[in-house]
Amino acid sequence: MECVQVERKSVYSFYAWMIAVSLCLLVARTESAPLSGNTYLNAVQLLTTFSGERAEQYEPFFQFSDETRIVSVEIHAVGTDNTDARYYAGTEVWKQMNNILRIKTADGFEGTSGVVSEHQGEFSDEHLLELQSVTADLLGLRSLDPVEVGAMLERTKPDLSDAARANIDIALWDLAARRAGLPLYELLGAKRDSIEPYASLPFYDSLPEYVEAVNDYAKLGYRIFKFHVWGLIEEDSKLVKLIQQTFADSPYRFMIDLEGAYGFEDALRLGGEMDEGLFIWLEGPIDDELLEQYRELRSKLTLPIIPAGYNIYSSEFIRQGIKTGSWDAGRFDATTIGGITKALELLIIANDADLSIEIQSWGHSLAQAANLHLMLANERTRYFEASMPKEAYEFGMKNGNLLDQGQVVAPKGDGLGIEVDWDKLAMADFYIKIEDQKM
Repeated sequence: MECVQVERKSVYSFYAWMIAVSLCLLVARTESAPLSGNTYLNAVQLLTTFSGERAEQYEPFFQFSDETRIVSVEIHAVGTDNTDARYYAGTEVWKQMNNILRIKTADGFEGTSGVVSEHQGEFSDEHLLELQSVTADLLGLRSLDPVEVGAMLERTKPDLSDAARANIDIALWDLAARRAGLPLYELLGAKRDSIEPYASLPFYDSLPEYVEAVNDYAKLGYRIFKFHVWGLIEEDSKLVKLIQQTFADSPYRFMIDLEGAYGFEDALRLGGEMDEGLFIWLEGPIDDELLEQYRELRSKLTLPIIPAGYNIYSSEFIRQGIKTGSWDAGRFDATTIGGITKALELLIIANDADLSIEIQSWGHSLAQAANLHLMLANERTRYFEASMPKEAYEFGMKNGNLLDQGQVVAPKGDGLGIEVDWDKLAMADFYIKIEDQKM
């Protein structure tokens, strides 16, 4: 017997999927094989390849039985009005949703994940509704192996977005790690238990506000800062000069994220003006798809150049970037490309080619944690991206603050390690909960 419980606190009109984004996601999912050209058949095979260790010991934690079947699926759409931050010049504030998936099994274990969605102007429940369309599939699963489940969804739900796939995939990885009694990064093959963070700052309207923000966030322990800027060469050039004048003798280091706003010549100019001793990298100066232009930028600049990462969804694309020598480091986000499974596949390709991947960890604590565990298991990732202002992203989390004495540390506990205050979620400005159960 199945029962459905719906709890709705606010009603907003939800958006139709943007055609361009949908097409990109559909194309991006067409190629997911690892470097060898073989598709991984299960999670243990994938783990063994990624970690270089024998992972057979973990096989029992992915196995299915009547005792381990999923009996409950909860979906929470959570939005708060406690930030007016912008990350793109000339745009209004985007409403950010924390879309949380919680699955429970018959023997009392559970897996949790969170994926961020952004909506211009108002909150939206579109991600929740998409997940709701597959709750019956989740309750009917005959496998808990995230690789096997991902392959099944590829066949049966080809139009499912990569974000929804990621939510399901991460929850299954969290479940497996909890069964193993391990933090997820240890299940993945831990390389460390902490990593250096940078404060990823929002867009500010004036130059002095950037300087003030650096000084304010430095008091919290940050020493590296990433600026989201105007995307206008003259204004961005002024910021570079101000930062170099103000912080030349400081211990602080900086990055600039252009979100693909420039053409080649402006990117070349700004990159040439940035002191490579003070700036760590220039991110997304041009559209990610322009691999040959990225290669040419690298050949003309000493400053490291990395993509925004929005197009690194497939193994084919990352192979092309490696072949052309387009980047000093790659970039992607597990919560947008389909989850831990896809991230491990891409990391295997990158690691085989000695390419660093600076994993994006944008958004709420659960989304950040999924990417953090990947970073801790991948020694070629140098930095953790800490979204600011961070209070907005920690809402409803009991231990969402991961910063400790200037380092981001692995949360204590099994799986993702993030403890959710389920009662507090219902106090959000926008909140919807859907629960399906199978008795």
